[in-house]
Amino acid sequence: MFSGKDKDYDQARKSINNPYGNGVHRPEGVTAENTTKTSKVLETLGLSQKRRKDMAAAKAAYLDGEKEFERAKGLEGTARRDSFRLASKHFKKSADNWQSSQLAQEAMMMQAESLFFAEDYYKAEQTYAGLVKEYPRNPYLDQIDARRFEIGDFWLKTNAANPKSFMSVNFTDNKLPWNDTAGHGKRALENVRLDSPIGKLSDDATMRLAINYYEKQDWEMAATTFGELRMTYPDSEHQFKAQFLELQSLLAAYMGPEYSDAHLIEADKRAKAIVKQFPKDAQTKQLELRESMATIRYLMAEREWHSAEYRYLQGENLSSRMYLEQLIEKYPDTKFAELARERLNEVQGKPDRPPQKFAPLVKLFNADNDDRTWKRPVFDDK
Repeated sequence: MFSGKDKDYDQARKSINNPYGNGVHRPEGVTAENTTKTSKVLETLGLSQKRRKDMAAAKAAYLDGEKEFERAKGLEGTARRDSFRLASKHFKKSADNWQSSQLAQEAMMMQAESLFFAEDYYKAEQTYAGLVKEYPRNPYLDQIDARRFEIGDFWLKTNAANPKSFMSVNFTDNKLPWNDTAGHGKRALENVRLDSPIGKLSDDATMRLAINYYEKQDWEMAATTFGELRMTYPDSEHQFKAQFLELQSLLAAYMGPEYSDAHLIEADKRAKAIVKQFPKDAQTKQLELRESMATIRYLMAEREWHSAEYRYLQGENLSSRMYLEQLIEKYPDTKFAELARERLNEVQGKPDRPPQKFAPLVKLFNADNDDRTWKRPVFDDK
């Protein structure tokens, strides 16, 4: 009953494991997999280019590329770079002659490697990106991530050593993109994270990006990216350093008592979590952590004092007393506690609320009565 299905399954499995078996070609690329009836009609009408399949030319070009690649290894200087560039052209020709095939996948990888060793980093990074886009399940992902990480890191370091504006154009150095070196470096690292979210270097790429933001003093993005590493890669070796730098970034991103306390609250959580989660590592940063905790406590007290002072100046003495008493209770060891005690003595005996400047309107609408008619439910039995 099932013998026919078993036979079909065996044939399908063999074709997957050996796409060259029995002379049958199985397309491997996204382009081939997304082929539709419409695309076939467009090919027939000559409105789109038909996928090439010249197996002999592809294999011959691949062999030429291999020979040139091996020859380039023994050369030095300009001759070495020129030889690797020539090898990349052979591999590109091979991929173009048998598109969406296993050989094309290998040829694109060797093309990218040739460009990398020729130190044409921008072209190499573009080729790696094209390979991952066309063959997202290729077996070279770890190696591709390593190359792209190295290129992205190199671009960020180059820009840090010699910053240039976005409008500056590069025409001479093949190691660098044509403009915006830092932006291309961040993009390369972002692609490592996006294309291989569970790859070996995903957490390293995230950490490198976060440190770049930290060095640029972009505190918001630094805190966000360190936080992404903390939540996305809990087993990463960078966890302690990432959380410690996230704490510092959050404190630096805090803008003062006039603004949101979200960064301050999160920094307080991070400081407590670090001590609890990394007791040994926390000992190496004991002074910095104590200073951060003291800073958080000081800034929290400052917020309470700022709220109390604002209400005091508005004549809202009842509300001001509430904040002052809360400040003294929660932060008695800060300088704001002493200021709060002095302010409490000043507001004693003063009216709870400021004088009403619209007394006639209040009387007219009976607004001083808590049982206000407009606050009653629409359907009230009474």
